[in-house]
Amino acid sequence: MADPAQTAPEPTDDLPMIEEHIDTGLEALLSGYRPTYAPGANNSPDLFEEHFEIHADRPLPEFSHPYADAFEASDSANPARQLYALVCTPDLPYRALEVADIASISNTNIILPLVAGTVYCSHLGESRQVLFFERPAGTRLSEIYSAKTRLHDSKVISLILEPICNALLLMRERKLHHGNIRPDAVFVGESFMLGECFSAPAGTLAEYFYEPVERIMADTLGHGEANEKTDVYALGILAFEALFGLDKLRVLSRAEFIDRVLRLGTYNVFSNGHNFPDSFEDFFRGVFNDNPAERWGLDQLVQFIGGKRFNMIAPTQSKDASRPFLFGQENIFSRRLLASLLHRNWRDVVRDIRTLKLERWCETSLHRPELGERIERALRNAGPHASERQVIDMMMRIVTVLDPVGPLRTKSLSVRPDGIPTMLASLAQEKGPERSQILLMLETDICAFWVEQLETARTPELSQLIWRIKRVKPYLESRSLGFGLERVLYELNPSLCCQSPILKAYHVTSIEEALLTMDVLAKNMAPDSSMVDRHIAAFIAAKLDFTREIRLNDLTNIPSLAENQELIMMQLLARAQQKVPRMKLVGLATWGGMRIEKMIDEIHNRVIRKRQKLQLKKLASSGSLREVLSSIVNREVITRDTDGFAHALALYDINTRRIEYLQNPLILEYKSRKTGGKMGVFVSFMALAIMAYDAMISIFGI
Repeated sequence: MADPAQTAPEPTDDLPMIEEHIDTGLEALLSGYRPTYAPGANNSPDLFEEHFEIHADRPLPEFSHPYADAFEASDSANPARQLYALVCTPDLPYRALEVADIASISNTNIILPLVAGTVYCSHLGESRQVLFFERPAGTRLSEIYSAKTRLHDSKVISLILEPICNALLLMRERKLHHGNIRPDAVFVGESFMLGECFSAPAGTLAEYFYEPVERIMADTLGHGEANEKTDVYALGILAFEALFGLDKLRVLSRAEFIDRVLRLGTYNVFSNGHNFPDSFEDFFRGVFNDNPAERWGLDQLVQFIGGKRFNMIAPTQSKDASRPFLFGQENIFSRRLLASLLHRNWRDVVRDIRTLKLERWCETSLHRPELGERIERALRNAGPHASERQVIDMMMRIVTVLDPVGPLRTKSLSVRPDGIPTMLASLAQEKGPERSQILLMLETDICAFWVEQLETARTPELSQLIWRIKRVKPYLESRSLGFGLERVLYELNPSLCCQSPILKAYHVTSIEEALLTMDVLAKNMAPDSSMVDRHIAAFIAAKLDFTREIRLNDLTNIPSLAENQELIMMQLLARAQQKVPRMKLVGLATWGGMRIEKMIDEIHNRVIRKRQKLQLKKLASSGSLREVLSSIVNREVITRDTDGFAHALALYDINTRRIEYLQNPLILEYKSRKTGGKMGVFVSFMALAIMAYDAMISIFGI
């Protein structure tokens, strides 16, 4: 049998200190926890309020669109009703505020949601926002148009203009606008019905020519919010199609249509080859006006339907300059057309922009020296050695000066300022040039610059938008949890559900839902999954309106913990929990406790470590994240540990220096000589004493 002394490892300073294993009891606590909340929806699958049911096996393509899928639905409380449900995409904000504002309205001329809310959709395996509507009876207006049926002008007024006008007036009372008027969303039968407008961003569903040219020039998701004049314009297109059809215009591409409108004017494009009925001359002249400030709204439409005649002058081809601007061998008299051509020829224009002398043309031909000064300032700010971002900013400003009512335009992006929130939501998960360009619009003051150029049509809504964009700019520059691009996304899109990978499938739209869902998910995610999630942090920070970064001042003396992102995330969640009274989150608190258990090892004192770990179960059982955090974000504990560690370091330093002093060869030699001398003296004295003793015995005979 081998000698244990020979087989035992040699002692070494590199061996780790053996730490006593401490069973905190957190795993047992979490495994026995049974949350009562059902993430995503408190209803059964495919049910809302326990009686509105989605039939996912019966899709309705005729009611579906790119941002929502339609299915047959039923109401067990009223089986006779014919319903359909729209299941919205979670990637874009739906018009939640409009749904809430119009909930109490009852009108026979517009399709309004019966109910709306979060439903677990079994065919998707996740929860979505769902809107339930009563299915409209009658024939779609698009089917009437497709049959080449042309309506008499009196029928157009009574069958189309009057009922839609009544519906739009009702919406205006709630400061709402439709934004998606189109032939396939108008139903003609015993009663007239205008289709719903709540499941998609404004201006995204109709064919491009159903919007004024300043909105058509923007990308589909960049049209921005609708207003009563854009709705009346769409109504004008409906009336025109009822009278003449749009076959000749449909052969044009979007770019060709825009170019024709900018060259000839909207009225001239639509009136070409058509003799408008006398009763509609004023209507089309007022609706197809390219100046948004002069374009008809609902008040003029009401008067027109009532029989008033306005004696309107037909709009003429736009000619802003006394002398043309030569661009690409073509003489350009229109500011807006020139802006469009500059955008379409971006690469060549950027190269030659300083030689075009745009500022000179503004001064001498447009007789607008102030426009020339703005263009000159934009050129000067960019400079000859400008970066790509500076060049894009310069071009956006020049195009905006020339066309102040058109969208902000870059090489690959065209968006109106009020369309930036929706466009940002669609690009947030991408990393292409378009996202960089939309962020540039937020980082600079280009949106405020755009509003400043508006000579007319400034609205309180635009002012509010600019204030919101200015407010989020500092958030975009911060990389702290609760800020950054994610924070801007939720600030600009309040109705957007949380886009976190762990919460998106549950369609979380409030702080309470976020906390309760994380509490349920804790059983599967703890202890190995980090709680850090930039989307959840930004979502909560936006709902709580946090303006300052969260700092763990109590942990300043432990840098590894003071900057710990997970502790900061837990602090944010704890503050959110405080905003919801009497919310007990044992699962979430236990998840946090398991993550903190490992961090407690950063504490130096073994006794303190053990005590703090042993109290984690009790703290987690309270269901309060704040209580769990107190086990480590605790000034008294940290101070005691830090002071004790500092005292130990000082004592260690003293002992180390003493050992080093004693191990010095010179000191050892000196000490040896000194000790040897003392021993020699001592021995000599002892020998002398012995000899003296012997002598005394001999002399005295003692």
